[in-house]
Amino acid sequence: MTAVEQLLALQEAPDRYDIAPADVHDLQVEAVNERFATRVDQIPLLRNRAQSAEITKVARREDLVPLLFAHSAYKSYAQNWLTDGRWDRMVKWVGTVSTCDPSGIDVDGVGGLDDFVDRMESVGCYLTCSSGTTGKPAMIACSESDLDVASRANVTGLTWATGIAADGSRKLFGLGPRTKVERNERTRLALVEAFSSDADSYQLPVEPISVGAIMEMIGLRRRIGDGTASPSELTTFEATSAARQNAMEGAIAGAVDELIANRDRSLLLTSMFASLYQVAQGVRAKGFSDSDFRADTALLVAGGLKGAVLPPDYREFIFDTFNIAEERVYHFYTMQELNTPFPKCRAGRYHIPPWVVLLPLDEPGDKLVDTTAGPVQARGAFFDLSLEGRWGGVISGDRIDADFGVCDCGHQGPTVGPDITRYADLGGDKITCSGTIDAYVRGEA
Repeated sequence: MTAVEQLLALQEAPDRYDIAPADVHDLQVEAVNERFATRVDQIPLLRNRAQSAEITKVARREDLVPLLFAHSAYKSYAQNWLTDGRWDRMVKWVGTVSTCDPSGIDVDGVGGLDDFVDRMESVGCYLTCSSGTTGKPAMIACSESDLDVASRANVTGLTWATGIAADGSRKLFGLGPRTKVERNERTRLALVEAFSSDADSYQLPVEPISVGAIMEMIGLRRRIGDGTASPSELTTFEATSAARQNAMEGAIAGAVDELIANRDRSLLLTSMFASLYQVAQGVRAKGFSDSDFRADTALLVAGGLKGAVLPPDYREFIFDTFNIAEERVYHFYTMQELNTPFPKCRAGRYHIPPWVVLLPLDEPGDKLVDTTAGPVQARGAFFDLSLEGRWGGVISGDRIDADFGVCDCGHQGPTVGPDITRYADLGGDKITCSGTIDAYVRGEA
């Protein structure tokens, strides 16, 4: 077996979150070099990074740092290529930052971002698009195998974190709105298959919103803000917003009734905190709370508040409403640029499996931070060996607390602490390599 195969074989191993970093260090370096040898001729941006740094082989972790992509690399296309419908340029750009072969893609008649995503999928290149709250979504290419790995990883992460069995015996409640993104849908279906069934699961009955529709709404809000929106656009915006609000309120009311009707079942709730809080309020308003739900209720919750304003005790309110104990909560840390979620243990730290290399960097993202003396505060960077559709190495926008020692839960590292801060919220996110990446990609594409 190759080094990559040996590490990926640990995805189903019972001790995958209890392996000493020193025991896999050399194997990880060898595996990264195997990926590098394969990808350097497939991904033009990686080839450029390697040539610029004069790296022909990854012999140690330090060699990997100049080869990492800034997270902004997946937004490095020119804004007007998207807004002006330059889909030919967008296709070439995707081929520059991924293993995708764009030669067979026909962009004639593409009607917008959603149509472009569908065309890419027709040749096996799945784009995971962020919602693009800044007006420019990240577009991250995935292969079919990437989607499979990502969807399975949430199932195994949940079972490890909570101890609940993937035996199909629970009623799964999807209590949040969805975006129309293939990776998200595959992950949802994998959870349904593992813990419930299609016939016995519940999904909030709100039509999934596409990334293209989100981008149109962001653009319209910007025009409203700067006073350039037309009267007809304002009318459309108000009508659309009201319709979505009414649909959400009706869906929440239906979810409340469905939860109350199934309160004697073993439940698995999945959502984000903002939606969960709304549902919990509805359940409380009808006179039900913790004593009415079983003591084995489990919860999968992703992300933070995403701008929602909730009371300080929102978490306790949700947990008390549904009788949720901390040991049955699956909370994880990850990012769209990676394939693998990092589950939080009962000691409150996120555990990184051996097929993902944790690389704590200085703030500019130029060099590794010394971790021999213990936990360090650093810029989080990672290399995910499971990725096929793109390069596995990314420098994130997150300041993290990284530790390679034994966690208080008893499992061996590496781990990331719960206090994760975006550098953008600290006054700026200036990764040294991002400018050169942007310049290369736009010139290449």
